[in-house]
Amino acid sequence: MIPEYKYRLRDDSILTPSFKKWIVAPLFRIIPWWLPANIITIFANMLMYTALIFAITEFPANHSLRFILIPLLILGFTIGDHFDGMQAKRTGTSSALGELHDHYLDVFNNGILIFIICLLFQIINPILIAFFLIAGYLPHAVTFYEQFTTKQLYFDKIGTLESLLLFCLLIAAAAFYPVYQFTVSSSVYGLSVIELSFLILSSGAFFTFVKVAWRLSITDLWFWLFNVLLIVVVCLSAIFLKPLSIFYVITTYSGLYIGNLQRGHLADGKKRFPDIVVPVFMIAAFLYEPLREVPYIWGLYIYLTLHTLWIAGNAFWTLRGFWVWKNPTITKKDNE
Repeated sequence: MIPEYKYRLRDDSILTPSFKKWIVAPLFRIIPWWLPANIITIFANMLMYTALIFAITEFPANHSLRFILIPLLILGFTIGDHFDGMQAKRTGTSSALGELHDHYLDVFNNGILIFIICLLFQIINPILIAFFLIAGYLPHAVTFYEQFTTKQLYFDKIGTLESLLLFCLLIAAAAFYPVYQFTVSSSVYGLSVIELSFLILSSGAFFTFVKVAWRLSITDLWFWLFNVLLIVVVCLSAIFLKPLSIFYVITTYSGLYIGNLQRGHLADGKKRFPDIVVPVFMIAAFLYEPLREVPYIWGLYIYLTLHTLWIAGNAFWTLRGFWVWKNPTITKKDNE
């Protein structure tokens, strides 16, 4: 049975009010009534994926141009991520499917953003990449666990928007090559300035995780099991996977649990056991080196991809009646 849908949000973000007032709201005026919120979500996410492709391929070749285009794409995604909710509210098309569509894609954008930073600033140490990713996903997981249990989404004073805007400013500043050289120069114990800065920021993310878990007094064994299994996946990924694989495995594995939390909250109310196939395979590959060969690792990628698509597809199928291809016709009353 589909739970009754009601979007409940407590947003204490420091920057959100000003960002929406001075940037989002003026630009929102150009969004036509007929454009469905779900289409806005898809377009906004395409901007983030384009930023990732530019970072991976080092396109455009000109350093300054690349370091200007990528933050503009991320900023465009951030604005679009506000547009879809505003459009759904304006047209009366808010639904559980729309929220699932938006928030489930954001799970992967979290890892994409971190990996973009690693690519742009030459962070290639597998341990650091894995550490930064788990620092991004632990707070993400506990946030959606809170929504699953309390039926309310809570954004802290310093959260996703603040991180996105900080990263945009950081990348844009590095368009000036002397600034970029400074950020990638060695600082303490062989760490670059950017690596050391990220380690400090990551400590704040872990603090957020502990604070929320403490506030909720979480005793759910399945939640803590997921965190233990995630740590296992993160540690073993750092040992024998390459950076791109580390990003994909940690991002999708985190997405399996968070996706099931969203599926339970929005589609069927069920709590699900965390995936154990991935950590069991990782442990086996650690103990038996031949499992690290390309065919077996590709099997892991395929499993993660298919499992991710299964969670998304199952939830979308359950909520399919709420998909909007065309907004309701505007009336004179709506236009006033």
